[in-house]
Amino acid sequence: MTVEAMRSSGYKSTTHALAELVDNSIEANASDIEIFGVSRRDKNTGRMSLQELAVLDNGDGMDLTTLRGSLRYGKGTRQERKGIGRFGLGLPNSSMSQSRRVDIWSWQNGHANALHTYLSIDEVAQGQLVIPTPELKPIPRTYHSTSIAGFEDSGTLVVWSDLDMVEWQQAATTFKHTEFLLGRIYRRFLCEPSQRLSDKDPRNNEIGGRRRITCIPVEEVNSSPKRLESIVEVRPNDPLYLMGGTMCPERFGHGPMFVELESSPFVVNIIHNGEKHDVIVRASYARPHVRDSSHPDAEWPEEWMGMDAGHTDWGKDAARNMGISLMRSHREIEIDQSWVSGDDPRERWWTVEVDFPTALDEIFGVTNTKQGSMTFQRLARYDWKRDALPDENSSFDVKKRMEEDGDPRVHLLDLNQQIRKAIKIMRDRVRQTRQSRTRHSIEKEQKTDAKASVAIKRRIGEGYTGRSDKAAELIPENEQKTVQMKSLVEKYHLDESDALQRVIRTIETKYKVRWLQSDQSTPAFFEVDSLPGVIQVALNTNHPVYSDLYAIMHPDTDEMSTEEIRERLEKAAMAFRLLIYAWARFEDEQDSERLKDRIMEFRIDWGKMAKDFFYEDDESLYPTDLV
Repeated sequence: MTVEAMRSSGYKSTTHALAELVDNSIEANASDIEIFGVSRRDKNTGRMSLQELAVLDNGDGMDLTTLRGSLRYGKGTRQERKGIGRFGLGLPNSSMSQSRRVDIWSWQNGHANALHTYLSIDEVAQGQLVIPTPELKPIPRTYHSTSIAGFEDSGTLVVWSDLDMVEWQQAATTFKHTEFLLGRIYRRFLCEPSQRLSDKDPRNNEIGGRRRITCIPVEEVNSSPKRLESIVEVRPNDPLYLMGGTMCPERFGHGPMFVELESSPFVVNIIHNGEKHDVIVRASYARPHVRDSSHPDAEWPEEWMGMDAGHTDWGKDAARNMGISLMRSHREIEIDQSWVSGDDPRERWWTVEVDFPTALDEIFGVTNTKQGSMTFQRLARYDWKRDALPDENSSFDVKKRMEEDGDPRVHLLDLNQQIRKAIKIMRDRVRQTRQSRTRHSIEKEQKTDAKASVAIKRRIGEGYTGRSDKAAELIPENEQKTVQMKSLVEKYHLDESDALQRVIRTIETKYKVRWLQSDQSTPAFFEVDSLPGVIQVALNTNHPVYSDLYAIMHPDTDEMSTEEIRERLEKAAMAFRLLIYAWARFEDEQDSERLKDRIMEFRIDWGKMAKDFFYEDDESLYPTDLV
């Protein structure tokens, strides 16, 4: 009854259950791991159907005592909280969740000396009380004749039969889908050592050599096994999209699909049981040419030119990897989608990886199947105002109560804050490079920049000189591009290719202004940079003016209803009034009459300047290549 009850142990899929066996192979120092799906003709239907699943490795193998203990629940050999293992439940638990019988062969002195034992639910039901003592037994011919890597001096073969709970019907077609999940779970083990971790991370030696996982579909007719051609060599699947040589269909152009956030990786310290542990967080988001087929670095297939990037192969790949990747001992345990807005397709264009040590299993709430983190998932919904009791008036009050109640989330509050900060930055940047703007919207922006440029040129002709004009005179023309690029890349953290595109566009169109949006820590709602020949204005996306005024008015309205447009305009009008009130209060609070008079003069001068810019309506004055 216990074994039957344990069968419903919560494995999300057959692939997740197989991953437990792969874990054991990696822990046993295997470099080659083969997963077999053996199909035979069903006696009732006459059709080929999946009859056995097996995992073969060239690891260290097991002696008699270890082999026998491997099938006993809770008798695992790796309970010291180092490495991938957890409770010693993996092999029997995962095997019984998919099949009614599991057979194991293991050898340490040549496969001819392989020891064999098994666990059968049916025999347990008939009174079997102990795991049979391992005995010498030949390895089945099915696996001898179809293995690609072959049988080395040491290794282990695990075979599941009587597959009554496997979700698959045909291994050949299913292995293609299996690659996606296995490639993501074991991406660090599958990729080149130079691609595994950030350059700042010293833990590369913990992972060891590169592993190879191969999925082999086999058909056996009249006891004659045949290896099918649809073999799958599992490739890394990196949700950060920073690795090379992954399964992502990179048909968008040069380089990795995402770029790492400039503050990444960052470390959050967590104190548990008197010891300090490091949680390492990495964050990345899509490069501009990945989402925009018109970008100079884009090399999209012709049939996708001008399409929304979400409909491309790589866009669909990103949607399947959407969420926060939780890494434990270099092995992914889950992609947690609790942190993303499921109704916003742009969420696929950023990602976060949280890497924590096994010593923090209880803090994160790691499940015994290593498929999730219950505490971390709850953290995604944490809001101290919502969690506060009637007498709690601050986040400090709530945190204090959580400490008193032993709520494990309290240890992760700093991590929560840092992750949310990174997500906000990336969401803002994803919005800035969104491809959904219509040509009409882009033309309106260009017309505005052209109008401002004409007004500035007219003022120059009238004898007014700005810092950007003086800088253009002092800095040689061939160096001006470098100065502008430096500002965009170093100050506003734009991708180099995106920065170069903006600078070239400014130079070619002879614009005197450039507009961009950037998350900033300053309380100002925009920054002004006087660069050689161009005034650069960076709107602060962290300021309420952005969300309450600019973002409301800026989105395309081509597909919006009249009522939706009216509502947006009303909100924008209210925001504009608040903006003017804020300036009025700023003047009102000045104690010094001299300073107050000076500020009033600034307001008047700015009003005159604005009048000049708004008054310029003669489109014949615009540069011909701007309109």
